[in-house]
Amino acid sequence: MANVFLSEVHRGYRHPFLYGVHYLGGVGGGHPATLLADLAMSTLSFEIRRSDNWWKDFRKEDFREKWTDAALRRAWHVRAPSLTSEVLLSRKQKRPHQVQYVLDELEGYCTLRDEKGKCQVSCFDRVWESDILLDWRATQDLKELLGKFKSSALRSEDGTVSYLLDHMSYPLVYNRTLVSGLNGKTLRPIAPLFNDLLTVSPHFALLPSDVSVSSGSAIEFLSYINNLHPDFHHGIYQHLESLLAGFIPLFENTLTDLHRNNPSMQRIPGNCRYTIWEEPEPPEHSDDEEGWITYESDMRNWALNRPIDLPDIPDTGYPGGLETRRHVVSLRNRKIQVITAAFEISLHPQGPTFDGTPWHVEGTRSERIVACGFHCLSAENITQSRLSFRMAVTYPRGFAAGDTGATLRTWGIRDGDSCHQYVGEVPIRQGLSLTFPNIYQHQYSSFSLEDQSRDGHLVGIWFFLVDPEIKPIVSTAAVGPQQESWIRCALYDSLRTRLPTELIENILDNVDGLMTPKEAEDYRRQLVEAIEQFTQANNSYHFCIPFDIWNGPDTMPS
Repeated sequence: MANVFLSEVHRGYRHPFLYGVHYLGGVGGGHPATLLADLAMSTLSFEIRRSDNWWKDFRKEDFREKWTDAALRRAWHVRAPSLTSEVLLSRKQKRPHQVQYVLDELEGYCTLRDEKGKCQVSCFDRVWESDILLDWRATQDLKELLGKFKSSALRSEDGTVSYLLDHMSYPLVYNRTLVSGLNGKTLRPIAPLFNDLLTVSPHFALLPSDVSVSSGSAIEFLSYINNLHPDFHHGIYQHLESLLAGFIPLFENTLTDLHRNNPSMQRIPGNCRYTIWEEPEPPEHSDDEEGWITYESDMRNWALNRPIDLPDIPDTGYPGGLETRRHVVSLRNRKIQVITAAFEISLHPQGPTFDGTPWHVEGTRSERIVACGFHCLSAENITQSRLSFRMAVTYPRGFAAGDTGATLRTWGIRDGDSCHQYVGEVPIRQGLSLTFPNIYQHQYSSFSLEDQSRDGHLVGIWFFLVDPEIKPIVSTAAVGPQQESWIRCALYDSLRTRLPTELIENILDNVDGLMTPKEAEDYRRQLVEAIEQFTQANNSYHFCIPFDIWNGPDTMPS
């Protein structure tokens, strides 16, 4: 049985559904902490690649001079777990410098750019984006069709968020929901691994749809989208199939970058080292209380500010090969599983603002969501909103135990800080399509009305991709509609000319596995509470494991 558990743990792609306290030195999927300078270089690179036609101009000398001058004139703000650091990119004499490295590696990003798939690398490794997956007409049609759900949609407590396609309503309920192939028995929850009770829901699971992907990435939903009637909303299905087809190249690129055979390449290797070791002298007399107070203060300042030689890029500059992939993932000619959701955030004059969301991943180990796809269908009259990302990292290595001055200035992490790093943010704009791995937590930033005299909104669509390398999970292909209203409508359509209403209602009462709207609302509330509890545990035991500067896996004795 232990071997079965181990095979389950290691199958598929990296995922965030691990109990991280089992791992000495943090859990980062093998991803060590990235240097502050490296993160600043990523920010510069993304800023360049957000400029128009950068892939046509990046080899031109005036383009390089403009960006070199702009990059070296400013301090780059890098967010860390407990503070924001200012980073000045280095400019070496007679050899490549950090800005030149960023400009040189644009060659690799240009090669990765997928003209056919209409996408490119976004703010950080494994995040991909596009701005042209849906044309104007399809966007307007889909926006209008989804807008019809708004009046009946469930809303957040403050009324700002309407769940147009609610993937959390009518979920799989273990020991209640009927699943085909079980001879009339209900499904039991999957067993937790080892002593891990925190990553699996014992009561609920989200229901994906089975989706067929053709050789040309054309999409067909093989089973219904939960809470979207396939007969009544055929037009929405067509638009979602078209949109999801555009997402296939993005998902393929994200999964390729996430694959274990394609490790991320850090720009700056090596460790920091000090150039001056003389520390402040202690007082001559042990009873000199004022002297000892001054000495302790001087020692703290000395530890944090003594001259340090930080690691830098190799003397030879960018080595090339950023675009090299040892394994390329294809989802073509396959059946995948996708969970679909849509929402609208509506703001009104004198109404509440949108406060953003907490940091979170999608789903639990019950769903094994491997990657997320977000599409901004419409954004109107709102201030700039962003989708931000952070990832769990392992402890930094190669510093003296207790040396906060080294860890803080090199990686932005000090003793007790959470072992995660912020890896970028993408401005949300209408037409944006974005994919990212679920090993990154994400967060919506807050926003408000730009013009306080009129309404504003943000309409978004989510596709959550179930890990295609594991055994398929229970989907709507195996679970008939649980919506009582759907079955009532079907019964009346087929029987009302032949049977009286009383008999039709009797038949409905004897159909197993249905939920009334009130029951579905109660189950949804319990599911939301369970996911909130999982998110808290996921933070504590995965993304926010405290850094122990004294007992890291690779500290050097002080």
